[in-house]
Amino acid sequence: MADVTFDRPKASRRVGQLMENLPGEMRDSFTTAQRQALGEAMSSRTWRRQSMDIRLSLPFISDRYFMTVVAGRERRPGSRRKAERVFHPLGTVGNTLFMGAITTVICSVVLVIALVYSSILVP
Repeated sequence: MADVTFDRPKASRRVGQLMENLPGEMRDSFTTAQRQALGEAMSSRTWRRQSMDIRLSLPFISDRYFMTVVAGRERRPGSRRKAERVFHPLGTVGNTLFMGAITTVICSVVLVIALVYSSILVP
């Protein structure tokens, strides 16, 4: 496996990028202490390692698409899970098409295996 490393942006750089997106009068109202507090809050790690963390980048025609599968012990409080169900519903057209495609691939593989197996056993 290739040894790949990358530098995460420092908190001060991320605060600077955040400040650039704020309106001028609001950006000017932040004190140095407030900017430092923002940097400390942004540097805290809330994303922990999960038991399963698969990240793929797949080429498709002229674009690249990514797929991430993360699984592990549930650590989020009930209120956050409820809010995320509202903002990220499972029943969308894209999710339905994706699950249909995965189901089709799995059924096709099982069918091919069954056909190969049955042709081997039948004289």
